Amino acid sequence: MKEFKLYDDENTLLMIPGPVPIHPRVLRALSRPIYGHRTNEFRALLTDIEKMLKPLFGTTGTVIMITGSGTAGMDAALRSFAKPGDKIISFVAGKFGERFYEIAKRISPNTVKVDIEWGKAIKPSIVEDALRKHRDTKIVTLTHNETSTGVLHPLPEISKIVKDYGALLIVDGITSVGGDYVKMDEWKVDAMVAGSQKCIGIPPGLAFVALRHEVEEYLESSTVSSSYYTDLRQYLDYWKNKNDLPFTGAVSLFYALYESLSLIHSEGLEKRILRHRRLAKITRRGIKSLGLEIFAEKGYESNTITAVRYPDNINDTDFRRIVRRYGVLIAGGQAHLKGKIFRIAHMNIIGEREILTALSVIELALRKLGFQVGSSGVQGAIDSILQFDI
Repeated sequence: MKEFKLYDDENTLLMIPGPVPIHPRVLRALSRPIYGHRTNEFRALLTDIEKMLKPLFGTTGTVIMITGSGTAGMDAALRSFAKPGDKIISFVAGKFGERFYEIAKRISPNTVKVDIEWGKAIKPSIVEDALRKHRDTKIVTLTHNETSTGVLHPLPEISKIVKDYGALLIVDGITSVGGDYVKMDEWKVDAMVAGSQKCIGIPPGLAFVALRHEVEEYLESSTVSSSYYTDLRQYLDYWKNKNDLPFTGAVSLFYALYESLSLIHSEGLEKRILRHRRLAKITRRGIKSLGLEIFAEKGYESNTITAVRYPDNINDTDFRRIVRRYGVLIAGGQAHLKGKIFRIAHMNIIGEREILTALSVIELALRKLGFQVGSSGVQGAIDSILQFDI
């Protein structure tokens, strides 16, 4: 007989950066009977889904759908555009920018890594300096919203510089698409990747690569690809000629995706983005009230996740174990930030109720570990909520 736990893996509040809590309507959609993936019914579903995805990316171009994780989308985007020997610059300001670099260097040994201190923003001046030194750059990669640090990088300004130097810009938007402003066409981002289990609000298993119209012809004319399953040319060809996927789609996940996108558009994309931004401000106010410090550089804080520095003498393992005991799951730091920060996500259907719950449990855990809180984090958050509600 298993040990009884009041909060187990079925009723713990997920406040991690994916998977995220999922709306019951989406869960019910997952239970629909499976139907054939080579049918007119499924193709019609895919067509509706693609139309609903486009506004999340801010593009009128094609959104390619891949059965795989967000990393599969990153791999597909880079391998489909890059050729061996191409000069690629990868701006690395966190764990997922690092992942893009790791993919890039497997494709081309002529890959340049530009390191930015984790927690700091990729400033336009940094981008311009790198491109001035490497004028033969073909492709630039970066992460828009860096989940590992809680930093939102200034993509519109960065993209303008990349376009001035004539390079393609491929962006990881896995934790910004569906939760923050993404305007591919306006910003001239060439390809952008998203995943299903973040702001889009379904289980892990689908990746999306959105393409600007201007680069579709470039991709179609390409003759070199180092991939098969993730070769975007195949996906583009099947989509334009058959409204279909080249390989078996995860049917149940597409059912869930349709339902989640319907919820997103029912709320309204602009309202959804503003909700995420409001929740981020409420969370930061609560954290600061406790006497804790936000990790991200001021003015560049993410709107979908908040990274928090640990105060002295608070052990990560002990702290998050207590938080977990009271039914809330938060994330720790990654790589060299392990043990130095914790992270609270506020994506998809997270609202004020969940933020207040998380802050109260965080305060309890800190006090149990002997930390003298500045004031009530919950009260700070409530004061912020009341300001927004005026």
